[in-house]
Amino acid sequence: MRKKIFYLGLIFFILLSFVKGDLINAQVTQLSMGTATVGGILTNLGMSIAQCVNKASPEVNITAEITEGSVENLRLMGRKKLQLALITPQIGFFARKGIAMFKDNPVDFGVVVRLLPNTNVWVVLEKSDIKSFSDLKGRKVGVGPASGGLGTVAQTQLQFNGIDYKKDIKPYFMGAGEMAEALKDGTIEAAILTAELTHLVASTHKIRIISWGEKEINDLITKNPVYGRYVIPPKFFKGVDYPVLTPDNGIQMICQKEMPEEMVYKLTKTIIENLECIAKIYAPAKEITPEWAASELGNPFHPGSIKYFRERGLWKK
Repeated sequence: MRKKIFYLGLIFFILLSFVKGDLINAQVTQLSMGTATVGGILTNLGMSIAQCVNKASPEVNITAEITEGSVENLRLMGRKKLQLALITPQIGFFARKGIAMFKDNPVDFGVVVRLLPNTNVWVVLEKSDIKSFSDLKGRKVGVGPASGGLGTVAQTQLQFNGIDYKKDIKPYFMGAGEMAEALKDGTIEAAILTAELTHLVASTHKIRIISWGEKEINDLITKNPVYGRYVIPPKFFKGVDYPVLTPDNGIQMICQKEMPEEMVYKLTKTIIENLECIAKIYAPAKEITPEWAASELGNPFHPGSIKYFRERGLWKK
């Protein structure tokens, strides 16, 4: 009987050792990633990245959080509430320098990857008599969330087209999806929209898009190197049979500056090796290439990302 008890105890001890080992090996690093409001490009892209990284790397679990966008993401990162975030480079530049909405409260970070080109366009219904930026004066205009990156982008773009959003227009502070619905039902007369929301509006309503002038966009890029230039081809949007000149706002995935180099290296590697997975979930992401992901736009990369890109021969410095 004593022998039987001894062997049963030994078997139980061995099994318990295996279970403990499995639990140790199964430890998962939980990472929260800020995106933006529902319907926006940052949200759709962020959720796709999270899904593909989680599938490819079981030791990591990224939760894509719905937020107000770039400004809130950086503030939450500064308070250590987020480990990762998707942002527009201009807002990141403000945060690092401690200027504009981050005055006296700088937030530093490292870039993990540059993501797809990010264009917003100014949309009106075709029946509207608004045909240029100057025609926006006195009108009801959707300018994005009050605390989001899109709102800051909108204000900057209006400024470089001679519009003071506080004085010249009636600004409506709304989330991306909310603006699209408000434009369709006539609550507002114009809105700054993402490409996918513009497609959505164009699927049910005839639209017109306000194109930038050469002088205005050159002034913007010269004074704000975090922006690029982009031409949307004719017929990209239903019923829009002319090219549209617009800024590329850019999108960057960032991390806490203190994140371990090896962790960022693995994240970068996983994202680049799963670009096809991301594009299958979110079709616009097919524009992202490894070379593009390694390109700089105003903010410095994290050493872990640089290490990966250098190994791939993609880092040119």
